[in-house]
Amino acid sequence: MGRAWAAKRLQRPYFRGEPGRFAMLPLHVENERPSFMHSPSLSEYLRRMLHYAQMDIDYTFAQMLYLCIAPRKVYQLTSYRKQTKNQWARDDPAFVVVLIFFLSVVAIAYGIAFEAGGTNFIHILVRFVFIHFLLFGVVVSSVSWFVANNYMRAQSFHGVEQKMEWMYAFDIHCNSFFPFFLVLYVLHYLLLPLLLQSTWLAATFSNLLYAVATCYYL
Repeated sequence: MGRAWAAKRLQRPYFRGEPGRFAMLPLHVENERPSFMHSPSLSEYLRRMLHYAQMDIDYTFAQMLYLCIAPRKVYQLTSYRKQTKNQWARDDPAFVVVLIFFLSVVAIAYGIAFEAGGTNFIHILVRFVFIHFLLFGVVVSSVSWFVANNYMRAQSFHGVEQKMEWMYAFDIHCNSFFPFFLVLYVLHYLLLPLLLQSTWLAATFSNLLYAVATCYYL
């Protein structure tokens, strides 16, 4: 009789508030895996690129300035976006559009400086915009997004589950790429008369620019 009562007691679930019993803790069930599109609508994001009136250019220039003089301020703005819109990623494509415009202008400047022809000129433009910025950014963002969501998330039994949005990973790439762009594209272009010389000083200074730009990106 005693054994039957004990077995029945073990099979009976414990409920909160029942005298002399402990309450069961809620189980953490992983019912949703990180999705590549767990982010603002990509189609809407791309559509807004074609409408200048829907982009906040002044706010974009302010962020670019903060990235150079006070990077922590950009993170504070991102935290505020999470609190107000419940998303980490920018829903305004103005930052990407302005950065592509800057890269296009610099590509034209390099083409003029090196007297590139029609095909070589297009090659410089494609390399700067589509390979250096977009393709490299997609690869880095995808790897970072996958690693962060699968291996770096803190598991919580009571808190709201958080997932890193792919667009936010791309935003981080854009934030890091802008100082990289200023050092390795703009400053490098201005110093071309010095860097093109066949001297030890020119080689050392050129390598120093690459090192500084890489540290900014990382």
